[in-house]
Amino acid sequence: ALGRQHQLATIQLDFNQPEGFDLTCTNEEGEPERIVMLHCAVMGSHERFLSVYIEHTAGKFPVWNAPEQIRLITVNQENDTLDFAENVRQAARKLGLRAVVDNSNESVGKKIRAAEVAKVPYTLVLGEREIGGGDVTPRVRADLKVEGQEPAPRAMDEFLKTVANEAKSRVSKTSLQ
Repeated sequence: ALGRQHQLATIQLDFNQPEGFDLTCTNEEGEPERIVMLHCAVMGSHERFLSVYIEHTAGKFPVWNAPEQIRLITVNQENDTLDFAENVRQAARKLGLRAVVDNSNESVGKKIRAAEVAKVPYTLVLGEREIGGGDVTPRVRADLKVEGQEPAPRAMDEFLKTVANEAKSRVSKTSLQ
C-alpha cells in the first residue's frame, strides 16, 4: 500500500546463545574457544510478518480479519439508545462478529470520523428511528464498496447476517447493495 519493498528472511550472527549453552570448539592451538551461532529464518518472526501485512494493507483489513468489524455509534446517551446498541453488539457477537459500541459524549460526526480513522469496515449510527424498528443504512469503508453502488437500508438482523456471511466467506468487497 505504501510502495515499499520488504525482506522477510533473515540470517543472524548470535553471540549470546552459545554462551548460554556453554558451546565451545577447540581452536588450532588445542584450547576451548566460544563459537558464534548462525541463525537462518526463511520467513522471519511472526511479528515481522504481521508488521509487513499491516503495512501492506495500510491497516485496512478485510472484514473477516478486521479486529473490529462493526462500530455502533449512539446519537445520544439515553438509556433506550445505550440498551439498543448493547443488544445489537450482543447479536453481532452471537454471529461471530466483532462489534464495538461508541457511546462517548463526542458529536456523531466525530464518532464517525474516529471509525473512519480506525478503518472499521462497517459503521452504524443508532438513534430513535433504528430503535423503533426502522431499517439501518450502514456506512461502508470506501475500499470495500462496489464502485457506483451504495448500500440500501435494510433490517438490522439482515445486515448482521450479511456481514457474518461476508466474514465467513472472506470476500474482498461488500455484498450490501
